[in-house]
Amino acid sequence: MKQLALITALGFISYNSVASSVVYDTDGSASRVTYYNNSPIDAMVTQSSSAYDLTIYTPHFTNPTPCQSAAVYDQNTDALISVLSANYKTLSGQIPEGFEHKAKYVQANCTDEQGNSQTLRHNIAPAPKVTLTSQLSVDNWLVSDGFSPGHFDSVVYQALINIDNGEKDGNCVSNSLVGQTPTLLNERYRFGFYSDVINVNGDAKYNARAGVLVNEVICKSTGGTTRLVEVWNVSEQQQNREVTVEVF
Repeated sequence: MKQLALITALGFISYNSVASSVVYDTDGSASRVTYYNNSPIDAMVTQSSSAYDLTIYTPHFTNPTPCQSAAVYDQNTDALISVLSANYKTLSGQIPEGFEHKAKYVQANCTDEQGNSQTLRHNIAPAPKVTLTSQLSVDNWLVSDGFSPGHFDSVVYQALINIDNGEKDGNCVSNSLVGQTPTLLNERYRFGFYSDVINVNGDAKYNARAGVLVNEVICKSTGGTTRLVEVWNVSEQQQNREVTVEVF
């Protein structure tokens, strides 16, 4: 009985010594960079913006091969998602489909130049979520003069954009691919922000020959890149809207 108690106690001590060696993401949330103090690496830097191909840089001034193994886990369940390769100061690997919108973390086993090992974690955001709803108000149809197509002389575009990058380092851009609407996202969204709701209202122009108006919104985070494309099909009789969203 005493022997069993001793084994149990030793097991508990061993477990806690392993658990205490795990260094969690220092700021507690997903971001491009997690810094570490007195560790085999100075930081983990997510260089990729892909939901399926992950690349992380693990810099250290003097240690050329600081990490020996790493893997990606589901942040909510701790379930293993993918095993990464460790080559010099880079961790890389693929993430299967189905985990695009799940919060994840990378856990790396690293060793310093004195042979001391440490398990380090770095959080990865879900892929950005982007929604866009809009209305097109048209007026004053001008009949074709034989040279230019018939078209609406007055077009007003209203939109509501909801963005959740899942981390403070997310960034987004917008483009009018065909025609022209008021700017959906101004320059400040090219720099890091977590989330926002944006209202847009103003005059617009569509391509009268093609009868279309096309916008796109692209957002990037450590968890992936999300591209939303909105197409307005415009004719004298009706105006229809189509939206596609892809994550890559």
